Amino acid sequence: MTIDERLAFFEKNFDLIAVGTHSRGDKHFISDGKSRLCRFCQKDENETTFRNESHAIPECLGNHQLILLDECDECNTFFSNKLEDHLDKFTKPYRIAGQIAGKKGIPKYRTDNKKNRIEFNELPTVKSQTGEEFFLIDDKKKEITIKLHQEPHIPIAVYKALLKIAISVIKEKNELGAFRHTIGWLLNQDLTISVIKPTLLMQAFVPGPRPTNGVFVSLFRRKAAVSNVPYAIFVIAFGNVIFQLIVPSHIDDGVSMSVQLPFLPSPFEIIDWPYGDLKFGSHDLSGTEKVGRELSIVYSFEQMIEVDPKIIE
Repeated sequence: MTIDERLAFFEKNFDLIAVGTHSRGDKHFISDGKSRLCRFCQKDENETTFRNESHAIPECLGNHQLILLDECDECNTFFSNKLEDHLDKFTKPYRIAGQIAGKKGIPKYRTDNKKNRIEFNELPTVKSQTGEEFFLIDDKKKEITIKLHQEPHIPIAVYKALLKIAISVIKEKNELGAFRHTIGWLLNQDLTISVIKPTLLMQAFVPGPRPTNGVFVSLFRRKAAVSNVPYAIFVIAFGNVIFQLIVPSHIDDGVSMSVQLPFLPSPFEIIDWPYGDLKFGSHDLSGTEKVGRELSIVYSFEQMIEVDPKIIE
């Protein structure tokens, strides 16, 4: 599909029900906080507590603004420990590449043998012992390839964590009913149970210095007159990556989840982006066992200068 055809697809089939870019600054709140009812477990203030500050989008992705008031402490702890920890590990290489500051700043990186590391102080610094081949330099192309590795994570937990964000950014409570079964699945600790097949995460990588400042989210809901596409699609972007996934709903009964969906066109495809074309791919996140994979990040440079290591220290 062309960019215009992809735009036309979304305009024809979907309405936008949630959108925003969040980073640092004044806090924004979802729900008024007056009558506390958890949108996930459906418990109120008489049954549970609401003391924690629940971020609608995890801080590790760069959101320090958007706060969800109708998420109880029990659900907040569950999502943080059981789902978002896996999302943290899955996205860490992307956040290092994009220099995304989370709760504890930009994540540092160190290989298992402790001979290679990436640190962020005044300048990003890559340190490697001789002979390690942690990063490769191509003088002709003026490129540096750094070999990162994702920490072991459970793929289906990553998908669930992204779905949890999609449901968290919905402001109109009357939209939540369509995702009640999905919410029940999020809270189910049995990872072998699934409500969507295939569990596909579409991805676009945008070259250049941190194209997305903060974290951008958009949630699309199927138009009332449409029936042959999934009920909801969620898009989230931070740093150099854009993710797109289906948000399952019981309303999807009878709709094929293997339908070939186009990727929502991004501004970097529409404008004359000076750093090159986007690279598209996908991840199968149906796995229920921990996995990790090598992820190479390529940087370009204009000039290389040899310096005394003592100066770096």
